[in-house]
Amino acid sequence: MYYSPWCLSDAAMISCGLSYNGTKKGKHCWDRIVNIYILDLEIYSGSCIQMMAFWNHTVHLWLKRGVQERLLDSGKKAGLRETFITFTVSAVWHGLYPFYYVMFFFCSLIVELSKEIFRSRSLFSFISP
Repeated sequence: MYYSPWCLSDAAMISCGLSYNGTKKGKHCWDRIVNIYILDLEIYSGSCIQMMAFWNHTVHLWLKRGVQERLLDSGKKAGLRETFITFTVSAVWHGLYPFYYVMFFFCSLIVELSKEIFRSRSLFSFISP
């Protein structure tokens, strides 16, 4: 349902020239503004963090660079506070609908839980063959 509008907006960005990213290895690249990586989202995403990165990709990068990294001290990784503030900014960006705030609050908790599960994977090394 959402892939068609995302692909149409990608096509609009390419036709306007806003997605042009110069030449790499002699080929023209049109990947400066990319909304969604459908194949990566459906096949290659292994965590909820990767799924959010492949969905609405350029906004994900803007939130990461413009909000989350500005909240961090140099050399540190994002914790619950930075993740929660980033998702709150995204909820405000989406509008003043109450469910957005509930949804993005739970998304921030899911992202942090996903990080903790990834960090504790060594505790479950006896499971893998």
